[in-house]
Amino acid sequence: MPVMDSVGTPWHASRRGAVAAVALSGSALMMGAYATLSIAPIAPLIRADLGISNAGIGLITAAIFGGAALASTPSGHLTDRLGAVRLLFIAMVGIAVTEAIAASASWTWLFVVAMFGVGMAYGCITPPTNVIVRGAADGANQGLVMSAKQIGVTLGGLIAGLTLPALANHYGWRLSLLAPVIGAMVVAGLVVLMHENLKHQVGPRADDSEVMEKFLVRYGWRLGVGGFGFLMAGVQQGFMAYTTLFLTEDHRYGLAIAGVSFAVMMVGGTVGRLGWAVISDRWFRDNRWTGLLISSFVAAFGLLGMAFLPTGPWLWPCFVLVGLSSIGWNGVFLALVANSVPVTHVGRLTGWSLRCVFSGVVVIPPILGFLADHWGWSAAWIFAATITLIAGAGMYFGARGGVNPHKT
Repeated sequence: MPVMDSVGTPWHASRRGAVAAVALSGSALMMGAYATLSIAPIAPLIRADLGISNAGIGLITAAIFGGAALASTPSGHLTDRLGAVRLLFIAMVGIAVTEAIAASASWTWLFVVAMFGVGMAYGCITPPTNVIVRGAADGANQGLVMSAKQIGVTLGGLIAGLTLPALANHYGWRLSLLAPVIGAMVVAGLVVLMHENLKHQVGPRADDSEVMEKFLVRYGWRLGVGGFGFLMAGVQQGFMAYTTLFLTEDHRYGLAIAGVSFAVMMVGGTVGRLGWAVISDRWFRDNRWTGLLISSFVAAFGLLGMAFLPTGPWLWPCFVLVGLSSIGWNGVFLALVANSVPVTHVGRLTGWSLRCVFSGVVVIPPILGFLADHWGWSAAWIFAATITLIAGAGMYFGARGGVNPHKT
């Protein structure tokens, strides 16, 4: 069904340049993830230099995504009111500036504050990119297009795992953080160059009357969708933040091999985002929550394997499974959100969903770090598997309520 604009006439985004728009949106997320995930593959070096614990690494991760959570709702409204392209440019410049400050920070508190700023800028990327690519897909392939865009996040983690440990070992961890700075500025330049093409993808902007339009989201839907995003994102980011520490401490991997393991996990996440999208579009187009439930069960299975399996080759399939599922859900989740309201309100509902997602990243990684510090990594992964199953069940039973529009 075509999207209706503010006066009730069908609106179709121009297909010309749609692929380029999706590619640029994915590149923005890739460089944003490169910056926000930059501490994960070099966490042992940062921990030693700053003199902090595993829980301290979790708190830095919480600071990053606390900033993202704080920015997510306002960025959704700004996307709908000021324009997606303008906000995307501001976000990329913000990532570059704050990551550069973190790289040069002489004090731990300044490093944490700067990474909080990186998180705030990162929180401003997904709402405008959701709006930009929303017009490139109809309901039949919404999951695939959203997931293709969201692959940028896993590719950013893949690049981080492959490049940052080598750069940090050769030049020091602080200079290694300049790589995401350069990448973010390149994408900001591309946004400027592609400004006109991107505007064609955005579609109608909400006018003053539409600002007053509210969408009554049923409590069950909000609890199921928001709770899933909260729990799954917390597990996802905790898993990514602690992988190298888990492997170097419990399994005696060297930093380089642990970085490769991190990259393998991100490859799994990349494949998972496409795979779950195809499955969702083909079999669960009208009930995407079923596919998300299945992905949560697969993630829990892989996490339990990490908790109980000894050092050896069976750990690698666990990394792939957890990457496929605990990272691969994101695009289908955003497709469910984006399809729940008209295009003029996608930014706002995306902002709300991201607040749930990033809030989970603030809360859960420190808990996992605390469990690892006091009871070992097995306890952390068992806890992660448990809340992953809770997330899937909540999504399945809650999301079927749907969203009802009401004019106020």
